[in-house]
Amino acid sequence: MSKFLTSVLSTVPASHSVTYSCTFTNNWSGDNHSKYPGSAHWSPPVIATHGKKYSMWEPGELATKGVKNVAETGSTSKLIGEIKDAQGEDFAGEYVTGGVTFNSSTQSQTFEDIVLTPWFNMMSSVTMIAPSPDWYTGFYDLKPIDKSSDVWYKSFEVYSYAWDAGTETGQELDGNNPKEDPHKDIIELTKKTLAENGPLLNPDGGKVLPMATWSCTIVADSCSDHDGVAIRGKLNKDCEWAGKPNNQKKKDKRCKKKYLGKTLSSNWCPQACGTC
Repeated sequence: MSKFLTSVLSTVPASHSVTYSCTFTNNWSGDNHSKYPGSAHWSPPVIATHGKKYSMWEPGELATKGVKNVAETGSTSKLIGEIKDAQGEDFAGEYVTGGVTFNSSTQSQTFEDIVLTPWFNMMSSVTMIAPSPDWYTGFYDLKPIDKSSDVWYKSFEVYSYAWDAGTETGQELDGNNPKEDPHKDIIELTKKTLAENGPLLNPDGGKVLPMATWSCTIVADSCSDHDGVAIRGKLNKDCEWAGKPNNQKKKDKRCKKKYLGKTLSSNWCPQACGTC
């Protein structure tokens, strides 16, 4: 899984839900990478929250059709369809999308807020390195929780590197290349996997530097602890009051209707349901 560049602990237990504001910052430049094209840009980035039963992408695996489309053309529609299918199976939570980023004029963008819950406590992202054959950057299976203290990170940063989706041939920064037949596994683009003097290597040709930085900060947390939300040994995912403040009233109303008057575990205090 992707690794953190920096992280700051919060005081919010991992059994609560949290809302993050995330920003994408470009690191792809002529100073960091050789053969930097004037048309260099990023396709609309996608960030999704999920549990361990969903994988947007990971090294050593075949790219899904959604990731293939992002890596080859920047199109996100198929990937969003895959995320919605995962939502239907209760494997994924929220997702957010950004806009096309032309490096010559814009170096960063901030997304709409995104909610992570105790059951959707991981994040993955992807955006096309454009122009390119089937190259992209992003992170996968990122869990912003400190294992030792079991609290969410208040803020964190993560570098993302260059990846080859294994669906199209080509070693230069252009599209419309022959398809890989059969498709190959996703691999990281490094000095070993790029052609000699590959276009993403740093100017001295020694390595591929980070393509982007993703940073997220908590902007809200839930009013309730989900530790005791266990009915017959299973997390109850119907009462999702935690999340964005502007959605709070609607979720409170649904929660109150479902649980008002019922006997609940004494260690579960659903303040949003008004029953504490």
